[in-house]
Amino acid sequence: MKMFAAHLFVLIGLLSCDRDYKPTFAMMAPPAARLTLNKPVGEFGMKEAVSEEKPVPSSPGEEATTERKLIKNGEIQLVVNSVKKTRTEIDGICGGLKAYISKEDQNDFGNRLQHALVIRVPSSYYDSLVSRVEALAIKVANKSTTLQDVTEEFIDVEARLRTKKGLAARYHEILKQARSVEEILSVENHIGNVQAEIESMEGRLKYLNDQISYSTLNVTYHEVVGTDFGFGSKFVGAGKEGWDNLLRFIVGLMNLWPFVILIGSGAWLFFRWRKKRKLS
Repeated sequence: MKMFAAHLFVLIGLLSCDRDYKPTFAMMAPPAARLTLNKPVGEFGMKEAVSEEKPVPSSPGEEATTERKLIKNGEIQLVVNSVKKTRTEIDGICGGLKAYISKEDQNDFGNRLQHALVIRVPSSYYDSLVSRVEALAIKVANKSTTLQDVTEEFIDVEARLRTKKGLAARYHEILKQARSVEEILSVENHIGNVQAEIESMEGRLKYLNDQISYSTLNVTYHEVVGTDFGFGSKFVGAGKEGWDNLLRFIVGLMNLWPFVILIGSGAWLFFRWRKKRKLS
């Protein structure tokens, strides 16, 4: 029982230390822990003072040779002769570069047909994709690329994940030594907490790996249709607009009818007075 309690408290101490542990970019791997056990006191008859060796910083050469983890995303807007033809050509480009279209939108704005695509492409083929898509345009309206360096975050999550997995393995070893229900439940509770953190870190690493391995290019292209003057449609539109303005004018007069009556009455009285004055 004392041996079980000793192991349990050692792992609890490691867990609390790990929560405060935030690896830096230079820390390529978690440090080895050196445990020191003091005299038995406290719950389960044991209380351990856990000391952990300070992380050994990596040399400048190690940092320099670290492979950078970069997320590359871009956007390009094109004017094309035919959106239908361009869509077919983009399919061919994607097939040759092992890329795929993850999202597509189509819009008809009357005088403009527009398509928007989200293309996912292996990062090594990103520049080739941009240059080939750009070659389809009669005009490039906009083009941009952003790079996000996630090297430090990637290394930190990997280091923490290794630490958590080692901690989970130690908990499983202690669980084999548990004898009472209370001991089993206590250890299983810690195992559940550590496992939840492991799954969260693994999910983050999976997301980062996906974003690093595959770049994203947002492509928007459109063709202009109906570029002629359109005299007939404009004539009909002007007639409709004129009729609408006339109706607005009449409605406006109706809103001012008290003033119209007042001004009309005043004018009638003025001319009547003037006429009488001339007669006299």
